[in-house]
Amino acid sequence: MTRDAVPEPDEDLLGKALARAVAGLTATGRLVVVEVAADGMTTFEIHRDEHGTALGRQWVLPWITLTAEHGWGEDARQALLRAAGLPTPGSEVVVVSSSPESATALQALEWLREARTAQVFSTTAPITGLVRDVLVGDPLCRSYDLVVMRPAGAGGRLELAGKLLFPVGSRAGTRTELTVRCAPGGEHGTALAVVTRQGREPRLLSVHSARVDPGPYVVTAELVRPGRVRFAGLPGLTADRRTWDDLLADVPDRLPPRTGPAHLICAVEVCGPDVKVEERLGRARQMIAFLSGEPAEAPRVSLVSYGAHSFDRSVRDRPVEVVAWQASAEAALKGLDTLEERGAVTQGYPYHPHAAQVEDMLATVAARLSRSKSPPSRHVLLTIGDRRPHPMRADRSGVLPCPQRHDWQSLLAHLEQLPGFAFGAICDQPEDGRAHRIWRHLGAQALAHLDALDLQGLAAGLGLAAPAAVHVPFPLLDETE
Repeated sequence: MTRDAVPEPDEDLLGKALARAVAGLTATGRLVVVEVAADGMTTFEIHRDEHGTALGRQWVLPWITLTAEHGWGEDARQALLRAAGLPTPGSEVVVVSSSPESATALQALEWLREARTAQVFSTTAPITGLVRDVLVGDPLCRSYDLVVMRPAGAGGRLELAGKLLFPVGSRAGTRTELTVRCAPGGEHGTALAVVTRQGREPRLLSVHSARVDPGPYVVTAELVRPGRVRFAGLPGLTADRRTWDDLLADVPDRLPPRTGPAHLICAVEVCGPDVKVEERLGRARQMIAFLSGEPAEAPRVSLVSYGAHSFDRSVRDRPVEVVAWQASAEAALKGLDTLEERGAVTQGYPYHPHAAQVEDMLATVAARLSRSKSPPSRHVLLTIGDRRPHPMRADRSGVLPCPQRHDWQSLLAHLEQLPGFAFGAICDQPEDGRAHRIWRHLGAQALAHLDALDLQGLAAGLGLAAPAAVHVPFPLLDETE
């Protein structure tokens, strides 16, 4: 090859050619850029990583090293092609000459062109800088998301989500501003994790964490270059080496309910053996006494008792009894004294042996709440018992229908729709499927067993006491977003 076969230097033309070649890279493609200079050959191999970021590595082959080992014949030609990674099917090759006056460089160019058809460019600028500028300026081929958590339905449930930071096509220097809310983050604080996606699965790009006070923050994200995001607005951010699995292991299922003014309705089943009724009333007493000693505002308390239906006309059907309604804890505890002295009120024949007035209790609670003139912001129904309700009409269960024709399913649905309503239950039945399905609804927010009761956990689950610390590793998406 002669010097005349080398084009005139044109950095702009070379830069555009390199940018087009990088933009055309596929997930499995490879771009080889070879610079031939007076003192040796520099090879750049460029590919896209799992995030779609174009990355390059380079190595240098000095002519003095090549000739010392192989002379300047066929062995040198083969060694030069191996060093350049040629010929390789499926890869694009760009050859750059930066020393057209050098006979050694011209011979190397000839060998490269013989091995692989490639367009030859000429430059006087450092090729390393040109390649770096092209990689930095490459637009994103995958979007970048910030991992956040957001509410998912009732009960404080949380789910992972992605907040778009940079869409496909974004370039270095692009900035995005968003508002997030940080909850207590535990040992590592709050993590600003950036992910890309290949299909539906997220791929972790970077993590930076900071221990900050809970509250809202305005965060600015800057795309420094493809593969690197810089954040501002969260003080004390440092690089975090945790893996995606490490981060997921710290994600809670839900946020703890908020404490505050509340109305606790204790509904106690008072049918069956005296010893069982005594245990149930004792659990109600423990819960009320526990809450009266909490530092948070003590709830107003209602006490409701219900027994079993009588289907014998000669024995009256004892109605649901409202012992106290939105009273103080002291008044409710006095009401419990009365119930404990009385013991079981419906036991044995002619009272139904397998069902209780659960549906009547729900109807009574719903009616009372509908008449409340200034109700608290939240109501909590804590049901203590184990029997199933009576159906509205005869069904396959064989349990006689409710004499009042109350429909427990409709009543539950009505209560569930009330703002701030929560269900907790202390059930006698073991967790082996023997309890009627209504107990899953009655214990929707917190379900405990009569013989193994964690008062703190039950009260916290119902939002009646300060919860145990829950750490949220990712920022919460601000409600205004």
